[in-house]
Order: sequence, then C-alpha cells, then structure tokens
Amino acid sequence: MSDVRKNSIHKFSLSVGSLSNIAVSAVILILSLIKRAAGDHETAFYLSLMAGLPFVVYLYNYFQVILRVRLENRAFSYANIVYTAASLVGNIVLTAFFGIIGLIAAIYLANIAAVLLCVVVLKKEDFFSGIRNNSLPLERADKREITGYALMCAVTNFTSTMLVLLDVTCLDMVLADSTILADYKVASTIPAACNFIPGCLITFFYPRLVVTFSVSKKDGKRLVGQLTKMYLLVNGAVFICLCVFSKLIIFIFAGEKYMNVTPIFLILSVNYLIYSIRSLLGNVIAAIKKVRINLIFSVVSGVANIILNIVLITRFGSSGAAAATVLVTMLVCALSYFYLRRYYKTADGES
Repeated sequence: MSDVRKNSIHKFSLSVGSLSNIAVSAVILILSLIKRAAGDHETAFYLSLMAGLPFVVYLYNYFQVILRVRLENRAFSYANIVYTAASLVGNIVLTAFFGIIGLIAAIYLANIAAVLLCVVVLKKEDFFSGIRNNSLPLERADKREITGYALMCAVTNFTSTMLVLLDVTCLDMVLADSTILADYKVASTIPAACNFIPGCLITFFYPRLVVTFSVSKKDGKRLVGQLTKMYLLVNGAVFICLCVFSKLIIFIFAGEKYMNVTPIFLILSVNYLIYSIRSLLGNVIAAIKKVRINLIFSVVSGVANIILNIVLITRFGSSGAAAATVLVTMLVCALSYFYLRRYYKTADGES
C-alpha cells in the first residue's frame, strides 16, 4: 500500500472518529440536561463532567493504533506507561482531595498525558504533515468499507462488554443476596485483571498477523500455531500461579473473611486460561476482516450465558455463575477454532 493511501485512510479515520465521538459527547450532555430537568441534579452534574471523555479516550486509542500500525512498539509502550502512571497517581491523589470529581479528572489527565506523548512522537516522524499534505480523498467504496468495519467492531466490542456484566446481573436477579455478589466480585477481580497479559501479547503481534495473512493464508496459519503455543506457555504459567497461590492471593488482596471464595477463584482462573486462547482466535478472525463472525459469536455467547447463568445459579449459586462463564468461553473458543479451521482449508496450496 502506498504512503498516500495510508495517509488518506489515517486522515479519514481521524476525521470521522473525532466527529462521531464529539456527537457522543453531545448526546451525553443532552442526557445530563434531561436528568437535571427530572430533578436528578447530582447525576446530571457528573454526566456533564464526563461528556468529554469519549473524545479524549478516542484520541488515545487512535494514536495507539497508529503506533501499532507503524510498528513503533517502544513509543507504544511509553504511552501505556504514561497512561498507567498518570491513572495511578491521579486516582490516588485527586480522588483523595476531590472525591468523584477528582476521579473523573484523573481519567482526563491520564488520557490527555498519553495523547500528548503520542503526538510528540508522531510529529517528529512527520505523521501529521503526511496526512495533511500527502493524502487524497478516499473513494466512496473505501469509505463504506472502513465505516462498516468500524461499526461492526464497535457493536461486537459493546456486546462483549455487556457480557462481562451478565454474571453479576444474573446473580443479583436470581439470588438477590448482596453478600454473594460481594464474594463473586472479589473472586473475579484478580483473574479478570490478568486478562491484560493476553491483551498485551495481541497488541504486539496483531500488526504482524494482519501483514502475514495479507501475504499468505498458509503463513498466517503457521503464525497462529506459533502464537497459540506461546499463549499456552505464558498464560499457562500464570494459570498455575493463580491455582497454587490462590489462597495467599485472596488473603493478601481481600482478607481472611473472603477465603471462602477460593473455589470460585479457581474456576475463574480456568476461565482466564481458556479466555487467553479465545482472545487470540478472536483477534485472528478480526485480522482476516471477518468481524461479522465475531459479532455472531458474541450474540451466541450472550444468549448461552443468560441461559446457563439462570440454570446453574439456581442450582449452584455463585459457583454456577463462574461455571457458566467457563462454559461460554469454551463455546466461543471452540466456534472460533472450527471457523478458522474451515478458513484454513482455502489456504495456498491446500485442497
């Protein structure tokens, strides 16, 4: 792909993405006005404060993608470090002094600090002058393809995010016990937090996946096989640590009164290992531009999650919710595997 075409795509994505997120911010402001008119002044106030978050978060995500595409892994890492450090310091300091307002300000601070670092790096590489002076308007078909891909990814990500909340929601609806909800949240915190590990791995390897599959499906299949082994090795080691030190981890992070959540913790640790492979396969499907498949799998997993949660929570309580999560993750992982297996049959040189 020529530099002119790359710059044209970058410019179109930045323009449309910025306008879309400004529109989202406007919707949030309108909702805050509706809340204020309804008499809920506190919610309206906080909504108005957070109205600008979609835009600044989008800018950070956009520049992260640009750094990944340009294989600027060091700059990408620095931006993540700045974001994490600013979030940590901001959350502790600003929240201590200003409460919820300080917490919201910390989120702005972290994103803006990371964006500024990305801008400095990309400006040195003439990225902005390139999209301004060395780009052309895209064809309508190109715009439609990019927009359709983005919308499909957005819907899929939204669906996946909603699925995360299903377990707690179903527990609340079926059992309506705040103690059980607290236990489940404690048990799920560390295994869920460990998901950043496969996330970091795919962040590094995703551009390579896209390039490799664009050249040869056979080479892409070989790369996925290598990455699967790496994922099993790295995340398998984390899984073993979670299992071996489960009681110690719970004691340190939650205290002795939550030691009873160890079985749920172990079940969700199994889910972490399966999820790591599911994450890899899902990103492979995205890399070959089959995002509609990911959306279908998300919908299927959502329906299965609701059914399994209702059935298993009724019989086994919070352990049933954890088991439902594992079963659904296994289902999506299997669906992704068999879809890719079918896709590989059309690889170069295969019948």
